[in-house]
Amino acid sequence: MNALLIDMGSLAHPIYHMSGNDPNPDATSIKIVERVRALATGQPHVAICCDAGRSFRHDISADYKAQRPESEATLQHQIAIAIETLKGDGFPVWLSKGFEADDLLASATAQIRYDPSCTVTMATADKDLLQLVTQDDAVTVHSLRDGSTVDWDAVYVKFGVYPSQVKDFLALVGDASDNIKGAKGIGAKRAAELLSKYGSLDGVFKELDTHGTKFTPALATALREFQPRLPTVRELLTLRTDVPLPIQEIWRPRVPINADLAVFGEDHEMPVADDLFLSRLPSPEQVHKAHELITADLEEAMPTVQHMQDAAMESHRPEEAAMPTLRQEAAADLSASPLPPPSASPAEIVTVAAGNGKSALPSDWERQLEPRSMTEAKQLSVDMFASRMFSAYGNAPAVLATILAGRELGIQAMASLRAFHIIEGKPTLSADLIRALVMKSGKAKFFRVVERTAHHATWETQRDEDPPVRLTFTIDEGRQAFSGDDKKWAASGWGKNPADLLTARASSKLARLVYADVVFNIYSDSEFD
Repeated sequence: MNALLIDMGSLAHPIYHMSGNDPNPDATSIKIVERVRALATGQPHVAICCDAGRSFRHDISADYKAQRPESEATLQHQIAIAIETLKGDGFPVWLSKGFEADDLLASATAQIRYDPSCTVTMATADKDLLQLVTQDDAVTVHSLRDGSTVDWDAVYVKFGVYPSQVKDFLALVGDASDNIKGAKGIGAKRAAELLSKYGSLDGVFKELDTHGTKFTPALATALREFQPRLPTVRELLTLRTDVPLPIQEIWRPRVPINADLAVFGEDHEMPVADDLFLSRLPSPEQVHKAHELITADLEEAMPTVQHMQDAAMESHRPEEAAMPTLRQEAAADLSASPLPPPSASPAEIVTVAAGNGKSALPSDWERQLEPRSMTEAKQLSVDMFASRMFSAYGNAPAVLATILAGRELGIQAMASLRAFHIIEGKPTLSADLIRALVMKSGKAKFFRVVERTAHHATWETQRDEDPPVRLTFTIDEGRQAFSGDDKKWAASGWGKNPADLLTARASSKLARLVYADVVFNIYSDSEFD
């Protein structure tokens, strides 16, 4: 099992600074929640780690984070709002007085990794946490800066040192964001060279003491001036792994608080947030209550549903003209106990013509739940986003945009939300659906695969009376477009199922080449692997 640990500080600060001109005073908290929900999509085991004010590091050094304001009241207020919303979503949110989010991330990682079968992904932009990355990929970082996955090799590529050397690297170069001063005149390149050659700062100073002439006078001076401060700097950079945390929360089902209210009603007595974290599964009494409520609703609705079915049957009988009395009684019954009116016109659901007693179900019964106006589409978008089933879209307007995009392609609302996938911030469709849109358009005489292997895939198509067009996509082309190294390639869909990925890529590229008017600007999810 994989656990996703989200660094609230790394997430909140850039959002706060980018939302300064937003007229909505709660824009920061709204965007924080949207980002967390997007990160958590498809991740059942997620916890959020937060700072809790002044930390023990301020007692070690008065200079620690001295350049920062003691309290950014507006930001802290927005974080507090976001935390309450996220707790309502059912997320474990952790903070501990005297410790920073980094310490909680490190402690949670240590506790989770106590079980070797469990892995950890940390969503952060903090360089300090790179020291936790492991060589076996059991602990990796999801960069909040660019969305990349930072593993053992990626740390070396970026900094020239391995994760086990990150603390000594930061000690030498310093950390401006935390006001930690390193060795004067030693930058990232020189620090990486020293640690690569001597392994650690202890190794550097041992060599300096025994063979000082190997160092230039300026470098030797800088190191000797820094040496007395090294213990303090190391203490500031050391992540605590002993913070007590309710780690079991991350493995329990994520149950939104207001989802319980929606089932049981606002008058139902609900546990407070802290109690809910300790017991997320509904009790047998709650399940029984839910069953009673649903059963009662069904029993209450059944007479009306039966009348609707009777009315529909009556309208299709040959002897309809000879049975006005029964139809009128059915219409009277419907008027006496109608279903709650939908947002669309009631006439669109059940038509009862005044004076003639004629009742009928709509001819497009199967589409009655489709939004039929922009107002209904907007309301559906809000409801679908609030359900948290489509939180990857980030906000309700993005859900609306997806519904409208699907409608333009002739796809119903719910099918659109299931069909589109948001990858790297772009809407994508499966290659199968792209081909289906082409075939549904009636413009293709055929669209078929000619050859499919682990090395290449060839598709061909003919549009109307145009000459047939054939396209081949090779594994070499796929490798050139892939951004990761050989290790990531082997772990990706390309490495595991090359024939499937080649088939999808070739068909989607051919579809856009020949049928641009049908699938313009639509990419398949395989093109983002």
